[in-house]
Amino acid sequence: MSTFVQRGSRNAHSDDGRESSIAAQVHDVLMERILDMELPPFQELSEARLAAEFGVSRTPVREALARLARRGLVEILPQRGTVVSPLSHDRIARSRFIREALERPLARLAAEKLTPEIAALMTREVALQTTFANLADDQSFLQSDERFHALIAKAAGFESIWDDVREAKFHMDRIRRMSLLSQEHMFFIVREHEEILDRLKARDAEGADRTITVHLTSVMHELDVIRDRHPEYFIREAAAPVGERRG
Repeated sequence: MSTFVQRGSRNAHSDDGRESSIAAQVHDVLMERILDMELPPFQELSEARLAAEFGVSRTPVREALARLARRGLVEILPQRGTVVSPLSHDRIARSRFIREALERPLARLAAEKLTPEIAALMTREVALQTTFANLADDQSFLQSDERFHALIAKAAGFESIWDDVREAKFHMDRIRRMSLLSQEHMFFIVREHEEILDRLKARDAEGADRTITVHLTSVMHELDVIRDRHPEYFIREAAAPVGERRG
């Protein structure tokens, strides 16, 4: 059992603030479990069981689930309870589209504005990713991948936009975290990151745009493989046209 916040003052205002803080912590833990597939699609989520697990009341758990529902990560079904949202081709395609719309101009700007300091940090991340791939450490690899892409936004002069990118890519992340179980795929991503970095260092805005587009499109290829391997995780949808599926 995890107790997030010690009970203290009975002041109504402080109680409201504490409940909000607890709800945010519960939300973050559940979101990571969903993204890591520890809580798989269609998994039922009981307010009572979660409250007991975290050592909190049901109110912050309810707030956390409502926030996850707004992000499309859980579904709150009247008279039936809450379940983890199934994977959806449409949601993942929309997530990729939004991320691409944000990251492509960031990559172009980064190619124009890249400093030696940020280039060194990005080079370090690529080296770390190679190490993590060799160790088959997918969790550390993912953390380094996040830092690499955040550095592109920083190089472009829009570091805070990475928060918007992160908000857009939750559904992509569920697929990516499943696919990164393969060392081969981790090395494939390292090669793509090396190419992106080479284009940035060369001040090649067109090349940076092109390579990051290819990089972000690869998730749709992974999607097809994972859907064939785990059809039970997906919602039934009309098949997308081939051109749409391949980005």
